[in-house]
Amino acid sequence: MRRFLYDTAIFSYALGGEHRYRTPCREILERATVGELRGEASADLLQELANQRLRRTGDRDGATTAARNVAKLVRLHPVEPDDALLGLDLFESNPGLDARDAVFAAVALNRGIDAILATDSAFDDVDGLERIDPTDRRTLATLTGG
Repeated sequence: MRRFLYDTAIFSYALGGEHRYRTPCREILERATVGELRGEASADLLQELANQRLRRTGDRDGATTAARNVAKLVRLHPVEPDDALLGLDLFESNPGLDARDAVFAAVALNRGIDAILATDSAFDDVDGLERIDPTDRRTLATLTGG
């Protein structure tokens, strides 16, 4: 099984309203729930997801529950000072990448993870990190070995 990092958008689209990414992200969530996908994530993903869910739904308990459920599905990594510093370098050298996503990319790179499951094409420009789009079934299959 190939190591990969989740971007928050995978869970946001799976839990959100109608969108072209909703169905593939829900399928990913289902596969993670049954153990077919074993991704990793920055611990910051939880607060980002909870904040997004609260803004969209106004339901604090629901937002907390969603973040706690995601925490059960992923291996969480703390954000360390080296992650923040590499994140700044990535932010500076990749104009399409926002600061939070730059830190997510740094967390992956600093842990030897070379793939990120994400909808945001800004990750495409990060050297050493392959973005896997949730709609790309062929590449998605590389995460499970089949």
